[in-house]
Amino acid sequence: MNQPRAFARPTVALAALACLATVALTGCNDATSTATQSATAATSSAPTDDATTGATTDAADPSSAPATPAPTTTSAAPSPSEPVSSAPAGTGGLRSRLLAAADVPGFNDGFRWTGGRTRSQEPRTPVGTCQRFAMTSIGATDVAVRDYRPVAAGASDHASELVAEFPDATTARRAFAVLKAWRAQCADQLGRFKTSEVGDLQDVSVAGGTGGWYLLTYGPVAGDPDASFFDAQGLAVVGTRIAMVEMVLAGQDYNYESGQEPMVAAVQRATDRLG
Repeated sequence: MNQPRAFARPTVALAALACLATVALTGCNDATSTATQSATAATSSAPTDDATTGATTDAADPSSAPATPAPTTTSAAPSPSEPVSSAPAGTGGLRSRLLAAADVPGFNDGFRWTGGRTRSQEPRTPVGTCQRFAMTSIGATDVAVRDYRPVAAGASDHASELVAEFPDATTARRAFAVLKAWRAQCADQLGRFKTSEVGDLQDVSVAGGTGGWYLLTYGPVAGDPDASFFDAQGLAVVGTRIAMVEMVLAGQDYNYESGQEPMVAAVQRATDRLG
């Protein structure tokens, strides 16, 4: 099942750079809002990069997912302290900074992921549900993206990671503040759903950088009025690099002990690869 998206992302270099020039590390809600309004008029006719242009794949990317996802029963996620395996053979540059499928935490003890498409540029559909502009529009000089699919046939849950390189640590930190500001504005992008909620940004303890995550809840899931989408968004910045991780579960509950949520481990493992 493809992740629902209620918006199309413009590529807005000028507007996003204006945001970067005004934002402080504590947030940029006002600057981002101004950039969004001016960017819409300035780039309404700008072409959008094709998701597959110049891309390479690790495995075939599914074109669609089942219309009615089966509810998933959750249990404790793997411990964040579990070791991260080595990068897949043949990768280099930012691609080697992406998590291998085996390193993406599952939603329960028996849940496993398999690698989908790996790209050296941003896809047409934003990686983050709350993402408003391309990462290159807020200062990134290089981007790599990987999708993940459940090993279990028929499961509709999905995950993805984006890693972005910036010219210097100051620009990376400013871009990180932009990502946090997008979370504060995300309720507007979930308006198409009958119910929606944007969770608070929670800190994640990471080595050598800053990490955090938040949970989006929206629904109902088509064909299952008792199920919702539990959409975890993870963020991390280390030096000149940023990682964005998304893990979406379609089900009836999302019950984990605080600090043991799958995204906590995902952010910590993604941070280890950024350094």
